[in-house]
Amino acid sequence: MERKKVHRFKSNVLEIKQITPSTKHLVISTPEDFDFYPGQFISLILNIDGREIRRPYSIASKPTPNSLDLCIKILPNGLATPTIDKLKSGDKLEVLGPMGDFIIKESALNKPLIFISTGTGVTPFRSIIHHLLHSNFKNKIILLTGYRHEFDVLYEDEFKELADKNENFSYNRILSQSDQDSGYVQDLVKKNLLPEANYYICGLKEMVNAVKDLLEEKGIPKEQVFFEKYD
Repeated sequence: MERKKVHRFKSNVLEIKQITPSTKHLVISTPEDFDFYPGQFISLILNIDGREIRRPYSIASKPTPNSLDLCIKILPNGLATPTIDKLKSGDKLEVLGPMGDFIIKESALNKPLIFISTGTGVTPFRSIIHHLLHSNFKNKIILLTGYRHEFDVLYEDEFKELADKNENFSYNRILSQSDQDSGYVQDLVKKNLLPEANYYICGLKEMVNAVKDLLEEKGIPKEQVFFEKYD
């Protein structure tokens, strides 16, 4: 696949929404010649106390002209996210991207795809799934997501609607701190194993490593497992 050109560009915040108590959804502007592969990320370049701080964030939107969706967890004691938390529509940003190789290669498109995430690790999968379904991908797509609490869940109505409209897409989520049916995303993986599928994992390294170990234990070849760690 041809590499996309990396741009450093000025951007405007077009829209910003609080979608969970700790997570914001941002829509930012992009130049006309900006293009990316679903699964890639950009870096926001922030000036904080006279220092240039760069923070990578996965792109949450399918490729559409002149804008990008981002899904950002606000960490009260973080270096960058308290600044991002104060952004409002019309504010200016500097952006670098696209970057990253966490994308669906053409050679993987002839197999079922299983996407596994916790928290904001679902972000690149939102981009990839929209793109695949829009492109009439016909093989099975399974999204397995894990969160701590009900109020942490991201884009659920959207994924449920996609599942209702597309027979080849299924959405499954689990809560680790729930009064009923609590568990971890690994429990969903065990219930949805397909030996022939390609597996894509995104989230914090503890979860990524645990799922990789589980897949290896279940006999899934390493060449069918792809991952991106957020820490």
